[in-house]
Amino acid sequence: MLTPQEIEIRIKEWESQTTEFKREFSTDPIRQTMVAFANDYSEAGGGVIIIGVDPDTRSVVGLKGDPEETLRRITGLCRDGSIVPTIAPEIYHLNVAGKTVAVVEIKRSERRPHRANNICYIRIGPTTRKATPDEEFEIIRRSGRFPFDMMPVREATVEDLNLLKFEQEFLPKRVSSETLAANQRSPVEWAEHLKFLVREGEKLVPTVAAILLFGKNPQAFLPHSSIDFIRFEGDDPSYPIVDRKEITGTIDEQIKTAVEIVEHYMVRSYRFSQKSPVRTDIVEYPLRAVREAVANAVMHRDYEISRTNVSIKMFDDRLEVLNPGGLYGIVTKENFGTGVNDYRNPTLAVNLNLLGLVEKAGTGIFLIRRQMRENGSSDPVFEIGDRYLLVKLPAHPYYLGVRLYQKGLVALEQGNRDEAANLFKKSAEIAPHFPEVWAAIGRMEGLYGDIEEARRAFQRAIEENPQFEKAYLEWGKIEDQAGNTVKSQEIFRQGTQAIPDSSDIWYAWALLEEKLRNWRKALGLLRKAVSLQPNDPRVLRKLGNIAFRLRELDEARDCLRKALQYVENDKEKGKIFFELMKVLIEQRASREEIEECFHSAYSLNFRPQELFYRYHRYLTNRGEHAAALEVLELARREGIHITPALPELYIGNLPTEVPKKRLIKEVKELFRKAGIEVTKIYIHPSRGFGFVTITSEADVEKAISSLNRTVLLGRAIVVDRKR
Repeated sequence: MLTPQEIEIRIKEWESQTTEFKREFSTDPIRQTMVAFANDYSEAGGGVIIIGVDPDTRSVVGLKGDPEETLRRITGLCRDGSIVPTIAPEIYHLNVAGKTVAVVEIKRSERRPHRANNICYIRIGPTTRKATPDEEFEIIRRSGRFPFDMMPVREATVEDLNLLKFEQEFLPKRVSSETLAANQRSPVEWAEHLKFLVREGEKLVPTVAAILLFGKNPQAFLPHSSIDFIRFEGDDPSYPIVDRKEITGTIDEQIKTAVEIVEHYMVRSYRFSQKSPVRTDIVEYPLRAVREAVANAVMHRDYEISRTNVSIKMFDDRLEVLNPGGLYGIVTKENFGTGVNDYRNPTLAVNLNLLGLVEKAGTGIFLIRRQMRENGSSDPVFEIGDRYLLVKLPAHPYYLGVRLYQKGLVALEQGNRDEAANLFKKSAEIAPHFPEVWAAIGRMEGLYGDIEEARRAFQRAIEENPQFEKAYLEWGKIEDQAGNTVKSQEIFRQGTQAIPDSSDIWYAWALLEEKLRNWRKALGLLRKAVSLQPNDPRVLRKLGNIAFRLRELDEARDCLRKALQYVENDKEKGKIFFELMKVLIEQRASREEIEECFHSAYSLNFRPQELFYRYHRYLTNRGEHAAALEVLELARREGIHITPALPELYIGNLPTEVPKKRLIKEVKELFRKAGIEVTKIYIHPSRGFGFVTITSEADVEKAISSLNRTVLLGRAIVVDRKR
């Protein structure tokens, strides 16, 4: 404690390296000066602040109000958390020249450097100012302190460490297998040997590095050691937040999780080199660059002073990684990124490098730049502040267009056609080699605009990527919807030539031919599609149905059976069982097979009227009237009305050269002469066979016995039950 006389001597000598005058209490200047004296950059031993002295005239003006209140306010500055680590100056008041002044004596601190509101201050002559990184590093060197990551976490114990992780993941990378086998140390002994545990008396205490690398719950002891991830919907923070996560755990886990989350939100696509079908993979952000940026932030951040988490902000056009620590030691703005390196947390740096999560010393910035350049991205931006380092990774320009395209799809889905068109246009301007956006423009023009504009857009999509399947599919459908079926056929033909292994294009072409009733053409196209995708139930089912129409019954049966093996939707499976039942009825398959198809479709809740009618008619034609009536009753319980089926007879070996109308007339006359009433006659287009519906089951045997092998128009016809 200084005497009034010693204070008077200091007043006469003006402000100096060790003396500061304040006319009255002022929060920030006093806080900053206390920190500067505690840091003692000039090695003067500390300093004294005298409050109640005019610094311009050196006249003693005294304290205003209660002197004790001034002392309490000074004490509050030392304890409110704004000064880290805290300081404990000697604070008192004296009577000097008949007036009361407050005196604050600050000794050089063993815990230096100190910071006021996260800024390190030093005293140079009579001036207090911010320390440069070099000056702060020099204070650390003079203090003889260990780096913070080697300091003990006194609240923690050995039980707070995951020693199994230490033993299995860290130890083998730090110590050779021969040494491990020879020394026979326990994991605890190895942790102490490697300075992850320090002994304080009889107690082993984990270090900061130990807690961060293999602690069970690092955030319980270091609450600001997490990573904050935010995904914004646009290109600045005013846009809505899509997702927000706090990534916790050990720092190696945080790095891996952060990269996975970034990857999850990245857009993926391809760049085509010189419009050839050879693709070159590009990404929105190179993951090695992302990992290096995140790992560097986690590794170099200030865990001692800062109360801020590492943050990752993902915008539509960039990724930002903030390190709340800034440059350290001999690294300056001038030499940053040139290979000069220094470590705020050397233990973390060594171990993250051993784990393969960061590059070797001084090469991380080079790697980020190289990765961005090789991906075709713009150069990374490094924003260096006094206490932070912000890394900005621009999104690949291709993906700016991709994101606009995706927003256009959302707008279109919501019915905002004008907004969608505008977004697609902007996307095409930014990413003119992105075929998807040209296809989207073509689709919109085809549906709502000009067909010629649609054609130009689809053609551009194909020029950008001759193997862009979607362009052929969409273009072909648009032409068909516009009534240009010949043009649609031509587009699908071009598509199969450009992408001969595209089952979807062959299938789409087949659907068009089916619509045009070109059954044989559709059958051939579907066979090609099935050869390319033999396990696609959609294509197998369609082939089965077309084959059935063309009386290729074995092929129809086999395709439908195979489709049943791969279809997952119960309703679709029920439909296929019904279609298979129709085929099996035509093939005169076993009653058990046909019955199984009916009951399978029914059990899968596929219960259209035709299912009951077909099965009922089948049973009726077999003469199983009791079973046929059961089907009618089952349909009635489902609320389905079925007109009881009349018996049907098969007639075959008909003369094919006779016109169909005459043939029907001759058949009807033949049955009339036999005394059998006919309600319906069906002659197949080939005219080689047909079916005759009669009114009475009693006439079935009569017709077979009297008309089978009867000569009709020079041919001995076949008459039998329809099976």
